[in-house]
Parts: sequence; structure tokens; C-alpha cells
Amino acid sequence: MAITKGHTRLASTRMTSVWKWLTRPIHHRDVHQIRLAVEQRDSAQLEALLDPDVTVAVASGHREHPAVRVVRGRYDAVALLLHGITSAPGFALAERSINGQAGLTLSHKGAVTAAMNIDFTRGAVSGIWVQLCPEMLRNWNAV
Repeated sequence: MAITKGHTRLASTRMTSVWKWLTRPIHHRDVHQIRLAVEQRDSAQLEALLDPDVTVAVASGHREHPAVRVVRGRYDAVALLLHGITSAPGFALAERSINGQAGLTLSHKGAVTAAMNIDFTRGAVSGIWVQLCPEMLRNWNAV
């Protein structure tokens, strides 16, 4: 049986798809569930995905003078995430790889305004690092 160019191209496309699936960030499915819970403003579902001692750190300001705010526990984390992500109209939440891990980005009019790195312990979200600093997000918004 002869292998044609079309067959080789199809096999290459399949291998590329399989490779992308195999190399996707760990916890991709969990981050997807977080995105859905936030978009649907489902506080009960979001709370179920979080470790009881979850920590959410939000970094803002400038590189030289960063301001970091931290909340701990499910209740405060849910309140911060739902208010911070869904309170303003026109923002879009997307699943992305952040520092090689499954994470989320928040965009407004095509520009990324926040990058969220999500850490897991024992299958639950144990930490979320939210980066709001425009200088740190410059590479996300490069043309």
C-alpha cells in the first residue's frame, strides 16, 4: 500500500492534535469548571472547587511598587472572584496556559487585563495568583 501526500498530511494533522491534547496544561478540566462557575455566577459550584483554605493573591500597581492583596478561605475567595471578574460588563474570561499551567485570562476589548495562575492541592484549588500589573501583562497584549 502506497502512502500518498494527502495521507501523510492527514496523519501529521492527527499527530499534531494528539500532541496538543497530551501536552495541554494539567488541571485543564478543573480550570474549565472554574470558568463556567464564574461566568454563571454560581457561587455554590465555585466554592465546591476550592480548598477550604484557598488563598487568592491579587497583584496590582507597578513593577517597582507592587501592591498585593490576599484573601483566605472559600467565602472571601468566592466573593472576590465573582465581584472582580463579573462585575463589569464587556469583559471576557478565557482558559489559557499561564506559566505552563492551566489558568485564566480576563480581557476587555481584546486586551488582557488580568492573568490568573491557579494552583491545586489534593484535586482542589489551593491558590490563585491574579496579576493586574500592566507592565507584567505587556507580552499578552503585544502585537
